[in-house]
Amino acid sequence: MKTKKIAVFIILMMLVSSISACSGNVQGDTSGGTDSSAAKETGEGTDSLAKSWEEAENSAYTAYPETVTFTIGKEVLNLSGLEGTEYEGDDQSDNAWGRYANRILNIEAENIFEANSGDDYNQKVSMAIVSGKIPDIMTVSDYDTLLQLYENDLIEDLTDAYENAASDRIKEIYDSYDGRCLDSATIDGKLMALPTTEISHGPGILWLRKDWMEQLGLEAPETLEDIEHILQEFVDKDPGGNGEGNTIGLVVSNEVAGESGGNYMVNNIFALFGAYPQQWLDDGEGNAVYGSILPEMKEGLSVLADWYGKGLIDKEMAVRTNDDMQALLVSGTSGSFMDNWWGSWSVANSLTLDTEAEWEAYICPVDKNGYVKMYTGNPSGSYTVVRKGYEHPEVLMKLASLEYDYARYIDGDTESTKEIDAYQSLNVGGRILAMNIDYYNALPKRGAAHKKALETGDLSGLSYYDMTDYEGYKTYVDNVQKGEEIDVYGWAGYYSSVICTDMVINSKIQEIHPVFFGNTDSMPLKWPTLESMEQEMYLKIITGEETLEYFDTFVEKWKSTGGDDITAEVNQAIQDK
Repeated sequence: MKTKKIAVFIILMMLVSSISACSGNVQGDTSGGTDSSAAKETGEGTDSLAKSWEEAENSAYTAYPETVTFTIGKEVLNLSGLEGTEYEGDDQSDNAWGRYANRILNIEAENIFEANSGDDYNQKVSMAIVSGKIPDIMTVSDYDTLLQLYENDLIEDLTDAYENAASDRIKEIYDSYDGRCLDSATIDGKLMALPTTEISHGPGILWLRKDWMEQLGLEAPETLEDIEHILQEFVDKDPGGNGEGNTIGLVVSNEVAGESGGNYMVNNIFALFGAYPQQWLDDGEGNAVYGSILPEMKEGLSVLADWYGKGLIDKEMAVRTNDDMQALLVSGTSGSFMDNWWGSWSVANSLTLDTEAEWEAYICPVDKNGYVKMYTGNPSGSYTVVRKGYEHPEVLMKLASLEYDYARYIDGDTESTKEIDAYQSLNVGGRILAMNIDYYNALPKRGAAHKKALETGDLSGLSYYDMTDYEGYKTYVDNVQKGEEIDVYGWAGYYSSVICTDMVINSKIQEIHPVFFGNTDSMPLKWPTLESMEQEMYLKIITGEETLEYFDTFVEKWKSTGGDDITAEVNQAIQDK
């Protein structure tokens, strides 16, 4: 019995040896083993698989040979619009965009946490950072959080991934910001995140009741003096029939100015004099200075105080809410405000209340050379990062290229995109990445394409996502030509996206780029007080509670209350970066 066991053992050992020898030949034994056809095919298969991986890892749209998964911190999607449709079973994990990414790139996302956008999401991000366990891909809301992740060595350097796997159009889009956008995500010479892009808001725009102007025989404004004359005529002659003394002049936010694209703000008036409130500017010698304390501010304040004293600015501006200001315009109590290209949406309802109402936009006031001045906003509002050690950091670049290039501009396969198209028609989002990537000049670029399409019928310049807007604009234009009743929101969309953008294209605009948008160590404690002081200064001078000389008092107090300290910190932050 013992002999039989030994014999069996010997036979098994021989079989193992035989299998091992064959295995050695398959793996490419160089000691003279047999070069069988099976061995050759397996070797070529290994090489082919390796090449497939290499190609996928270094290109935007090549699918991975095997499914690549990644975890992500997800902003909760509002999928309520899918109820009652064939997609009503879709959820935060299984939806049109996820299926599309899997179909094109062979990637799958696993939601490691989900939260509503805003504070809820930011809290989840903070908890993940504190734990040291962040998802493979995550969007953070500001530069301070990005810096925190970098300093704690939690995120990947994406320099090579961007170079190798971002599509040419994605690179072209970032290039349209002249480096400002990618620079904001670059630390110590390394690209540490893919930044969200913030398209240009364009210059401030003056909106006026054109029917009132025609009634009074007024010409289109260009200069500051032209604007003052129109406001005076509106207030004195009451073209809206509000009754003597009841027509309100220019509607102005009680925040006055400072925010790029701020509703009812009068940034253009300050910019005319080279003043850029609430912006960190280059003083011409490489130092950052705060625009609100520079002497050029006094000229803009002087104009506003003069207009207020003459009754050309809403006397109740200090206490008006945003809804209050909109109500003044919609009701016809006022016929003038400053906003941006989307201002038509603020007054669309006025066309319902008064069928004779007609609003027109003007890019003014211009300087002696015909230029209107503007300052640009923060080019990057948020940042998407990749966890340090994640095997495929290029997934972020491929996914960004898929969502903001391929699906938008390239993929014309209606079968491939039908689910995404259905989502869009239902006003449902679903993108995997909580960001946006678009050209700096997206506004005039898209507006020109829509204008051409409407005039010629040539739709070749429209992206996949432009088509829905185009159909709405076409319906509005057709209704006007047929003399049919128009949809006021159709007017608002067409006027803002086609008419206003055409004005921007044909205007002479001088852009000023602020040099800092972040926070410093002292800001959380000191900035609220400084902001309050600044807003108080605006209102006191404009309403006449204080004379213009009060501005100098404000500047000295601002500097001594922490302004100088923060200015030093801002300059140090710029130098460190």
